[in-house]
Amino acid sequence: MENIDILKIFENLNKFSIIINNFVDFDHTLSAILNEVLDLARMEKGGIYLKDVKTGDYILTMHTPISEEFQEKHGRITKDWTSLHPVMHEGKVVTVTDTLIHIPNADPERQKLVINEGFRSYAGIPLKNEDIIIGILMVSSTEVHEFSETEIRMLSIIGRQIGSSITTAELLKKLRKSRDYYDLISNTRDVIYSHDFDGNFLSMNQAGLELLECTKEELRQSNMSDFLSEDSLEMMSIIKQCLSEGINIEFPPILEIISTKGKRSFYEFSITPIFKNNKPVGIHGIARNVDKRLLAEKNLLIFSKAINLSSDGIIISDADDKIIFINEAGAEIFGYGKRELIGQVVEILYTEEDLPNLRNNIIPALEKFGYWNGLTLGKRKDKTAIDLEINVSTVKDQNGKPQVNIFVFREINKLSMNQID
Repeated sequence: MENIDILKIFENLNKFSIIINNFVDFDHTLSAILNEVLDLARMEKGGIYLKDVKTGDYILTMHTPISEEFQEKHGRITKDWTSLHPVMHEGKVVTVTDTLIHIPNADPERQKLVINEGFRSYAGIPLKNEDIIIGILMVSSTEVHEFSETEIRMLSIIGRQIGSSITTAELLKKLRKSRDYYDLISNTRDVIYSHDFDGNFLSMNQAGLELLECTKEELRQSNMSDFLSEDSLEMMSIIKQCLSEGINIEFPPILEIISTKGKRSFYEFSITPIFKNNKPVGIHGIARNVDKRLLAEKNLLIFSKAINLSSDGIIISDADDKIIFINEAGAEIFGYGKRELIGQVVEILYTEEDLPNLRNNIIPALEKFGYWNGLTLGKRKDKTAIDLEINVSTVKDQNGKPQVNIFVFREINKLSMNQID
């Protein structure tokens, strides 16, 4: 996941919802999810362990090709796997850069098997639904890979999305097999419902009744169209037309729901048609609130557009002073392509004669005050010097530990550039 494009990550996360929406069977769905995340994380091998509620163990349920010996020894993650306790008990991502080096708390025999299997780096990622850990995703590479803090944060986000997707897939699996449908759907926070092809409700769980702010008796007298905004009514009409013509829904539709008391909220729908004599006669649906996600994605898009449209150069570096973001204006000022600078240490943009200013003035000021502004002498890709006015701020976590530095700079004299020997 080198050179991470955050917006691309969010785009790819939506693919998990599409996979669930096209649910065929549970194993097929898990396999599709695993393949998608391996592609996203740029890893070769992986496996999904799902938690056994009775024993608390994590069972290897889906995996890429592995040896029989490895599957026998690594097919179940138990409480004695102390190296994975942070994943199981704290919901944290655990990473190993090189399996040939001593791994704290790892079982020597299992570590040897990992090496023999050809895994050099790996990550254990908690799969969460809400704040409940429902499984562990293991991804590995045949080459040494040093996971950055940004990658670890992204892996954590991916784990939450997969956990949510797997929970939905499990519900769909149970819905198809369970004879006690109404008991099942009453025990989830997601809205689970069914209606005929005209939209007249047949059933709905308690979460759905609370969303619509109505009773079961009122629901029986209601139609799906009674609770949709105008735009969502149009979308639902398109969905019904696709289903009636045998066209698969290739996207997870997001519809705006309006309760009986006028409360509005957005829900993402997984829709499964009910067939009779090869003709759709109704719909099973699972809906999940996405108000917070939509707000986060909207804010992220606004933030990205704003900083890319800025005439000032903007750089964000991590706690190790490596560049994790630079906007278009910043890359243009220094004469680089944006991708060329991602992962580079910020010192690459300073002239040799101005490095003492960075080390003796800027860095100490950031450590003490969290802020510095003044003039610096920058260095372009072609080695020419450039006078810059710069403001630097440090963003710290709740414990006061620096997480990122944000540089905002502008060229103060475009006509004066001296060649650096």
